[in-house]
Amino acid sequence: MTALSSTGSSPTDVLTEGLFQVQHQALLSTILNGISEGVIIADASGHLLYFSPNAHKLLGTGPTDMAPENWSAHYGVFCADTRTLCPSERLPLYRALQGEETPEEELFVRNPHLPNGQHVHASARPVRDEQGKLLGAIVTLRNTQGQRQAEANQRRTEQHFQLIVEAAQEGIWTIDTEQRTTYANRFLANMLGYTVDEMMGRHINDFMDEESHVAAASNLAQRRQGVADVHDFKLRHKEGRPVWTMLSSNPMYDEQGRFTGALAMLTDVTRRRAAEEEVRQLNAQLEQRIAERTAELEYSNRELEAFAYSVAHDLRSPLRSISNFTQALDEDYGDKLDSIGHDYLARMRAACKRMSELIDGILALSRVNRTEFVETEVNLSALAHSVSEQIQRWQPERSVRFTIQDGLVDRGDAKLLRGVLENLLGNAWKFTRNRPQAEIEFGSTLAEDGKRRVYFVRDNGAGFDMAFQNKLFGVFQRLHTQQEFEGNGVGLATVQRIIRRHGGTIRGEGRVGHGATFSFSLHDPSPTPPGSEPGLIN
Repeated sequence: MTALSSTGSSPTDVLTEGLFQVQHQALLSTILNGISEGVIIADASGHLLYFSPNAHKLLGTGPTDMAPENWSAHYGVFCADTRTLCPSERLPLYRALQGEETPEEELFVRNPHLPNGQHVHASARPVRDEQGKLLGAIVTLRNTQGQRQAEANQRRTEQHFQLIVEAAQEGIWTIDTEQRTTYANRFLANMLGYTVDEMMGRHINDFMDEESHVAAASNLAQRRQGVADVHDFKLRHKEGRPVWTMLSSNPMYDEQGRFTGALAMLTDVTRRRAAEEEVRQLNAQLEQRIAERTAELEYSNRELEAFAYSVAHDLRSPLRSISNFTQALDEDYGDKLDSIGHDYLARMRAACKRMSELIDGILALSRVNRTEFVETEVNLSALAHSVSEQIQRWQPERSVRFTIQDGLVDRGDAKLLRGVLENLLGNAWKFTRNRPQAEIEFGSTLAEDGKRRVYFVRDNGAGFDMAFQNKLFGVFQRLHTQQEFEGNGVGLATVQRIIRRHGGTIRGEGRVGHGATFSFSLHDPSPTPPGSEPGLIN
């Protein structure tokens, strides 16, 4: 133990007899020297009686005989700002010797022995006897350099994050369990037209309309359950206008895991919402215009079909008269006509027959849309067998092999689907008549998506040039001359209309001299719903 005395008494005697009255001097010395803090003991006159090794280390030098008024200058004791010399009268040991009970101070020591200096915390207390007489004082010194460095680092980190938060182009908002604002960055405040101080402590309902109150309470309830969420949320500007935000919210907890509130990141999406609303309105207007235009087209088609049906129906009578009169002319006055006259009459009768077939085609095409659509389970395989047998009875002398896949059942209108097979199988029969061994097949396969069924009628007949594929389903459009193959150019148009009434599609593929394949599907994912079929002119 190190001690100073002007009376010749050892420091141990002074401590034993005066301040501590401890019998075991070695134990006292060991305890004081082992304390991690620096310890200095002075008598009532300011004479330094004890100076621990750690005190020597913290102050850079040992005890001095200088008067207490010179302690600061001797030891190089500065205020916490590290620049201002601390008056000796402000030192805790000095103040304790003046009777102040528990003075303490944050100090900075820098002297030749500690050129870089270090921060220390000094705490003192007076020592009195049983009668309250001041015997001296004791001061403890604690190195706070590491603590202050850690605090400085923490402050720098906090300042760094504070700068990041304040510079963020997003609103940052924290609230407590009572939904009151505990933090708002400047960007959020500016977004809502407030200052940060105006927002602090206020309930979140102050920044939204009543419509959003329930949603806000529900959101906080989810945060209490530990659920994070991202959604659009409407706030209210200080001026009263709505501010739409994309809000990303997360729960907050303290060190014990208790819920303390919520943190939200907010992005202003008012412009995006306005643009989306404008698009919705434009779409609504477009849909309305489409609906109106569709209604107009449907009305026009109905009018056109009614007109075509009426015209076609009314043409039957005069056409029949022309045909009958040409026949009567041939029968009654044939002996008065030469070969050219008879040829003219034959051409007139052929033209009447051709026109009659066209009228029949127009009426059949018109009936497709005028017929009520009755959907049932239809056995397409059975229909194909029935149609093929009917066709074969027309020309039993022909050698035609029909291959019909069994078990093909689908939903549709049985009468209309029979019309499809009559036309497609009838065409295959017609265009294979020049083949010594005609092949006609009806079957199905899966579409490319592996889900939809696609039906087909395939033949090895005359085929067609794919360059004219776009004319296949047009009304009165034919890819072969009347001299090659008879027909009125209405059959495939009728087939297409029936397929569309079933919500499906049809396409044809062929090669001149190598046959043709017509594939169709029913009930496609994006079908034409029954009742919205195209008109007569397609």
